[in-house]
Amino acid sequence: MTLLIVDGYNVIGAWPDLQRLQRETSLELARDRLVESLSSYVAVRGYQAIVVFDAYAQTTPTQHLPTSAGIQVCFTAWGETADSWIERCCAENRGSRRRIRVATSDRMQQLVVSGYGAEWMSAQQLWREVQQTAKEIRSHQQHSPGQGQSLARFLDANTRARLNQWRIQGSDPG
Repeated sequence: MTLLIVDGYNVIGAWPDLQRLQRETSLELARDRLVESLSSYVAVRGYQAIVVFDAYAQTTPTQHLPTSAGIQVCFTAWGETADSWIERCCAENRGSRRRIRVATSDRMQQLVVSGYGAEWMSAQQLWREVQQTAKEIRSHQQHSPGQGQSLARFLDANTRARLNQWRIQGSDPG
């Protein structure tokens, strides 16, 4: 299974809609929207995902919070950056059979994680992949059998006639 590690604040700073949301509403809402945006993408791709946020100035230990979308959100511990957390995770998984993808536009981070054998993608590449996956989901939903069709097409003629008679008469089927 592929592990996708997302540098949360880096991606928020790179996606215009998340930048605007952070600026006009709140950072918390931008974080939530990022996780929400990733949920279908990771489900379709079959990825396990961790979104890492700096808690550098906080006096709390590392927190791992699972979401309803199955994405783990990690707030780093006091004195630890998201970059160092991501690097440590890549180092720990070096040589494993597990595929690691790191999403960040931080060039130095890209070089470091590549040195540990992880793949990297820019925040913009992640955005394009997320958008493409959403488009594929919409297209599949529009072309799925049964979409936009009534239940009547699955009923035999006699049952449809009885239901229609009850509907017209307004009588109780029992």
